[in-house]
Amino acid sequence: MLQNLKIVGAALLLAATLLALAGCDASPIPSDGAGTDAPIVEDGSPAGGSTAPALPDDPTPIGANAETTYQEVETSTGQIMLTARPAEITDGYIPNPMMGWQDTQRPNRRFPETVGYDRFDWRDANPAPGQYDWSEIEALRQQMLPLDGQISFRVRTVRPAPFGEGQMMPAWLVEQGAQIFEDEEGYSTEPVYSGCLFLRAHGEFVDAMRQRYDGDPMVAFIDIGSYGYFGEWDSEQYDDEPNSLDWHARRRIIDMYLGGSGTRPCVMPDGSIVQDTYSYVGFQQTQLVMPFTPWFGDSLIYALSRRSDVGIRHDALGSESHQEDYRDQIAYLVEQTWRREPIVFEFSHVATTDEALISARAFVQEMHASIVHDNLDGNGNDALVEELLEVIGYRLVLAEMTYPEALSPGESFAFSMSWLNRGSAPPYVTFPLVVMITDAAGSTVAEGRFDTDIRAWIPDGPYAVEGAFDLPVDLPPGAYDVRIAFVDEGGVPILNLAIEGRDDRGRYLIGPLEITP
Repeated sequence: MLQNLKIVGAALLLAATLLALAGCDASPIPSDGAGTDAPIVEDGSPAGGSTAPALPDDPTPIGANAETTYQEVETSTGQIMLTARPAEITDGYIPNPMMGWQDTQRPNRRFPETVGYDRFDWRDANPAPGQYDWSEIEALRQQMLPLDGQISFRVRTVRPAPFGEGQMMPAWLVEQGAQIFEDEEGYSTEPVYSGCLFLRAHGEFVDAMRQRYDGDPMVAFIDIGSYGYFGEWDSEQYDDEPNSLDWHARRRIIDMYLGGSGTRPCVMPDGSIVQDTYSYVGFQQTQLVMPFTPWFGDSLIYALSRRSDVGIRHDALGSESHQEDYRDQIAYLVEQTWRREPIVFEFSHVATTDEALISARAFVQEMHASIVHDNLDGNGNDALVEELLEVIGYRLVLAEMTYPEALSPGESFAFSMSWLNRGSAPPYVTFPLVVMITDAAGSTVAEGRFDTDIRAWIPDGPYAVEGAFDLPVDLPPGAYDVRIAFVDEGGVPILNLAIEGRDDRGRYLIGPLEITP
């Protein structure tokens, strides 16, 4: 028996516990979870052998969790049920898969990251017709492998001065006659996006990239780039007049990524306009994210009208004017998107003041952001940046877990849980939940795996998980512990929870279990 337990409202807790274990919880908690024989869901899992992302602080060693409070209640059958309520971690950034910080200072990261990001130029990746060089993407992979992380990236066809040389088409394509556009101020050059040679060659390139990376478990997402300055979809050529050459070119570029076919006009090097037919497979497995720049929203609207599984990205977080334009122009699209697909931001390079960072924090909460990419070059108040990271993505809290205080070998360990999401967005990946019985050395002597689809856990909750599994018939009597973890396809803990009790294997100590003869 536990000593010094807090016994509060025993009758009320007994009724709630019996209802929960009977699978007829009277609260509005949606029931989730499955039996031990259910197949393990692996959607979106990183490559096997991963571990939970490192937390800024050292994990709690194996042992008693002094931060957890307990209640015990005797049921009508005489069984003692124990309800454990782990202490919640309310401060600090908690990194997890498919969310959090993206750094630009590797290996000297400002904060832990789980999804590395980079941009690369078409010219470098396509040095000759039909030849492709993926070394920049693979270099990013090598940087993230030691962290058991994932990668994400964007293709650029232009890097405007003073940051680059302008258009980034392969030299061989320019030699073939691909047209180059120069803006009125002579600031930079771009491909003529409606040029037939550009569209045909770039379609082949995106398809080669699809063949290489679509479905790669280490690729978290790919930006729909290729158009506009830095691939951000703003350009001097932008023309939202329906059926203009640029209007058709932007739709064709988006189709390269999403898949699609059609016949659209394009311009040949001699200036003649022809009707060009195309057919693209597009990325069908890997998450795609569409950039948005204020006043250039027509492309985003087209992408989201084509497919509902596309996320949204904006690269000027902390700029008050950009945030206002974003809110005014596409808040309704974000509202339609964030429950299913990720919202991604990059800091504006001017968002280094305390005022800008505080504003950015409120904005990412409002827009349900999951990922923020660095653009601050180490500037800005670290504490304020971390306060922003505290509220993005998901932040899962086990509010309570109820289970029998004592069992005999061979009996069924039945439990009920109540979970909360204190973050701003749901997880966009899911992992099986494992409930473990461990001995004094921390070794697992029994466990049950449950396919709990946490992708449905939008902010707040609560969310119920119930399940049961049998203990070994030859389990020696004695004192044991109950631990939990969300695990990858290899059974390794992968999620960091916003509760105390994390051990050095990434599992969470919930409470004791007595095995009686």
